[in-house]
Parts: sequence; structure tokens; C-alpha cells
Amino acid sequence: MESLAFWFSPSGRIAPKPFARGILTVYGAAALSLLLMSAPVMLRVGFAPFALVQALACWAWFCLHAKRLRDAGRDAGAALAVAVLYALAIVLLLLVLTLAAPLRGGAQAPAAGAAGAWIGLFALAGGDSDLGLFGYVGAGLLALIVLPVLAAVAFSIWAATRGGAATLDPP
Repeated sequence: MESLAFWFSPSGRIAPKPFARGILTVYGAAALSLLLMSAPVMLRVGFAPFALVQALACWAWFCLHAKRLRDAGRDAGAALAVAVLYALAIVLLLLVLTLAAPLRGGAQAPAAGAAGAWIGLFALAGGDSDLGLFGYVGAGLLALIVLPVLAAVAFSIWAATRGGAATLDPP
């Protein structure tokens, strides 16, 4: 049970090196969860596995940051704010993919929708000039999805570089 507490309990403290290893694992799991949006998975169970892994990764991210910030003598409120922004970005991604799925047509709509929506968002952000307002909306949606992820990575780097409890308490 203690190993699960490392990942899923916000109480306690964690030093910078174990934090860095843990947070890299969380980012790896979140990135690998994109494989759950493949056609075979999407046709059988939809977005549920992806959403579940992302929710677990988001909670683990917050727990690790709360412990790390506590060890550095700081409040975990900023970590909660970044985690909420990340969760909202994932919800927006799921909404965009869900709304795009029926537009791709047929019985394979969820599978085509996931890949097609990603391709469409990147094409819109790439500046296809004949898309007009729709292109700007697509680029805005892509920014609203990607920026919280970049903010989370930057926050993790910042948290990892804060001094630990040994440097805060005099001997």
C-alpha cells in the first residue's frame, strides 16, 4: 500500500530526485495513454480508457507536486491550479474528439474521429488559408489543449528545482 501512497496520496514529503523520477513516469504514462485512442480500442470501448488513465495521471501529478512543494516549504495551491487546468484541457480534447467523430462518418466514427480530429487540429493550426474563421477556432482550440500541458511541464521543472526540507531547516 505504501507504493500506492507514493503515487496517489498528497500527504507527506518527497525529495527532488525521487520527485523527478516519479513525475517522468507520470508524464510517460500520460503520453502512452494516447495509444488508447487507437482504432481497435476506440471501436470497442470508446474514450473511457483514455479518460481513466488521464484522470489517474492527473491525480498522481498533483499528489507528487503537493508532496514536493510541502518538502520545499511551499503551499500546494499552485499545483492544484495547474492540475485543474490540465484536467480541463483533457476534457476539451475529449469534447473536440467526440464532436468530430460523427463528422468523420460511418460505423468507424470514433476511430476515424480521434485520428481525424488530431490531424484536423494540426492542419488548422498550420494556417490553411481557405478555412477562414474555422481555422482560427481550430488553432485556438489546439492552443487551449496544448498550453496547459506545457504549463504543467514548466511547473514540474520549477518544483523539482526548489530546495528540500534539509536546506530549509537549520541543523
